[in-house]
Amino acid sequence: MQHNYNSEDLINRYKSGTCSPEEKAIVESWHIKMLAESDFMPDEEELGRAGKAIWAALPLHEEMHTPKKMSLWLKYAAAAVLLIVSAVMYFVNFKGSDVSKQPIAARYKNDVTPGGNKAILVLADGKKVVLDDAKDGLLAREGKAMINKTADGQLTYQNQQGAAAVMNKLSTPKGGQYQVVLPDGSKVWLNSASTLTFPTAFTGGSRDIQLSGEAYFEVAKNKVLPFKVHTDKQVVEVLGTHFNVNSYAGEATIKTTLLEGSVKVAVGGKDYLLKPGQQASVGNRVKIINADVDQVVAWMNGDFNFKDENIHSIMRKLERWYDIEVIYKGEVSDIDFGAEISRSRSLSQVLTILEETGGVHFKIEGRRVTVMP
Repeated sequence: MQHNYNSEDLINRYKSGTCSPEEKAIVESWHIKMLAESDFMPDEEELGRAGKAIWAALPLHEEMHTPKKMSLWLKYAAAAVLLIVSAVMYFVNFKGSDVSKQPIAARYKNDVTPGGNKAILVLADGKKVVLDDAKDGLLAREGKAMINKTADGQLTYQNQQGAAAVMNKLSTPKGGQYQVVLPDGSKVWLNSASTLTFPTAFTGGSRDIQLSGEAYFEVAKNKVLPFKVHTDKQVVEVLGTHFNVNSYAGEATIKTTLLEGSVKVAVGGKDYLLKPGQQASVGNRVKIINADVDQVVAWMNGDFNFKDENIHSIMRKLERWYDIEVIYKGEVSDIDFGAEISRSRSLSQVLTILEETGGVHFKIEGRRVTVMP
């Protein structure tokens, strides 16, 4: 049977010594809770004394005559033990341990929503169009080129024959992504914190664009005009194919991964030909390896795919997608993590999953995330 206690009356009766054993145990438990919520941190001896006080308040030490009394006393004893254990666990988990061991609710002071379709288009005259705020339909005219935003969030270019070319630039912020259909019909998915520079019409002997960051390409076939992606350290040349280029500043390597067709990666005057499923990793030297294609393009399909990936690499991806600042406290483990998580989840949900793998803890304060052992 549950009881509703008046706290003031109960404390007065406790002082006068008229409490029942059960009521006395309750008041003693309040005392422990009050200590827990204060800045005072009792040591184990203090906790032990408080526990003994609760135990002593129970009629266990009196002679037990009937099964009914024994059952009641045992109920009080069980309640007292639970109170003592709860108090000890409170101090172990909250007061007496490092902040990284606190429950998630205590460390995640707020949550951060995932990124979405956000980008800025810079026209030839320098005018900026914020695409996530722009209405669907015709956005601008660049010479004979018509630039449209579709209902499903794509940027498209339509040209008439013989149109003069001017340069446009599409940039996604941290927490943004966008898709553009280039004048030749090639489709480009631009990941967060990336920039694509391209002409409003492809003229001359090749289709040249500039990339900083990460993008997935489905290039329209044209045997006459090769499609060239220029990055900081390489040029990727194709005629018509599907591939992904990761060229973020700050990363140790630029990675080009081929899904379909063939590509030529030109680095330092030397050409490297890729077959489907291969990846060219360009750093201090060039390495050609067999890639986990699903992992490479997971971002485009709306997922994170962390496979044998260290926490620093993972946090760089989260930093770009959630537009957060990441700092490290203490010696964070360099173990590799493995997880496949939807990019539509909130930041706290992603971090909780990573914590479950062990070896790392997080704290969210505003848009700052602290990584701890």
